[in-house]
Amino acid sequence: MDRGRDAQFVRIDIGVGKECLKGQERVHGSSMQIHWHCFRYPIKAALDRMDASSLPTGLISGSSGPLYQRLAEGLRGAVRRGEVGAGSKLPSERVLARRLGVSRTTVIGAYRLLRDEGLLESARGSGTRVVASGHRIGPAVPAATMPSVKLTGELAAGVVDLSGSLVVGPEAVPHLTPDPIDLHELATDLGYHPLGLPSLRARIAARYTGLGLPTTADEVLVTSGAQQAISLLFTLFGRDGGVIATENPTYAGALDAARAAGATLLALPTDSEGIKVRPLRETLARSSVSLLYVMTTCQNPTGTVMSTQRRTEIARLAEHAGVPVVDDTTLADLVFEGRWHPLPPAASGVVVGSLSKLFWPGLRIGWLRAPRTLMTRLARLKVVADLGSSHVGQQLAARLLPVSGDMATARRGQLTARLDLMSDLLRSRLPTWSWTRPSGGPFLWVRLPYGDGESFAQLALTHGVQVLPGSRTSSDRGFADHLRLSFVAEPADLRIAVHRLAEAWAAFESRHDSGRPSFDIVV
Repeated sequence: MDRGRDAQFVRIDIGVGKECLKGQERVHGSSMQIHWHCFRYPIKAALDRMDASSLPTGLISGSSGPLYQRLAEGLRGAVRRGEVGAGSKLPSERVLARRLGVSRTTVIGAYRLLRDEGLLESARGSGTRVVASGHRIGPAVPAATMPSVKLTGELAAGVVDLSGSLVVGPEAVPHLTPDPIDLHELATDLGYHPLGLPSLRARIAARYTGLGLPTTADEVLVTSGAQQAISLLFTLFGRDGGVIATENPTYAGALDAARAAGATLLALPTDSEGIKVRPLRETLARSSVSLLYVMTTCQNPTGTVMSTQRRTEIARLAEHAGVPVVDDTTLADLVFEGRWHPLPPAASGVVVGSLSKLFWPGLRIGWLRAPRTLMTRLARLKVVADLGSSHVGQQLAARLLPVSGDMATARRGQLTARLDLMSDLLRSRLPTWSWTRPSGGPFLWVRLPYGDGESFAQLALTHGVQVLPGSRTSSDRGFADHLRLSFVAEPADLRIAVHRLAEAWAAFESRHDSGRPSFDIVV
């Protein structure tokens, strides 16, 4: 960390690759040979961010009662879920109060309450920590980011969730053949089928062949949802600090998987079509990238769709560099216009898919389409993880695949109607917020006129609505002035949510001086 000659700024060098690039120069870092990105923050803000960034969104519960008690309950929940572990140091009262948009007295009261309960301990000079030897307190879970988004069942009653991506309703279960699944036949099959049931793998292969990517059943691995597919890939390519390049911003769950695998994340800039070609070309030429992860159709969180020309360029660059490309098509069926297509076969043909976004999350059936050279390696990791996915779920998925086209049409109709409603509500109630209409998917990528999305997300939760801060979608914690808002909720809930967001924003504005100068991040 170097303050340099400008006393107002601190320079933070963060290693994110295996070689160091500064401008157009190619230089080497320390003996670790890491790739540096340079950021400029105001000194005070930089230190505060470093101190508080590990705590989750949603620390102040939406329940009734004094604010300090609700904050104490939020901290208890963070400990219970493993987001904060035994011996973890908490932010100072001043830093946490600023991040949450509450008074320092509120934080002092919450810390005092938890100290009296024996959950926290404080010492002069070392700050406040979770007790190191407390009863039934374990270590923090590695890479535990945005757990309140994934564990939506923990939301307080009455909170409208705008962080999810799943449309619910009775139409989620389309008309199936009246024949029940033959459980007797499944029960007499004593094999685990770690690659997946042959019937389902054949149908998935036929699906990709029909989309222009010739595929055989032995190039398909069935997983327990797309998240497991991503985790298997990142575990294989990211071990020992392997470099995984991603779009910036990208799917937050992929960032979780990369961190859990111990991978080195390299964030590449995007535009209206996704990952930019020139930075990708330079990165592949100068850095030891192990894997490139992209979402070419209905990118999460921006909702962009790559053009055919951009897809071809990316495939060509990756093939020339010998770098496999993962095309995460989890949301691709939700493109609003036209038919989606995976990357050209030249891009090593690694594709991730899922049925959760079309049907319902509890189905937990996803898959990987990959060359045979990768399939054996991935299958070994799959066996270690769970021996094989549920046969009952796979049988059901095999029946659902033939009607997935009809289901996609219905989902697109639902989403476009709710997108129109959400856009109208936001324009009316929050006219200073801005966004670009997505080409598909369930999200609006909203830019705030000023302020920090993490702080606003905390405040919004106290008003009864959960949103995802943009920084959770960036490996370098960028896009702090963005929010990812889903519009999958029922229309009545969307109206309630936007009304609450408007109230939260009014409160947020009253606490911030919008006229103060902003500081750009220089990368």
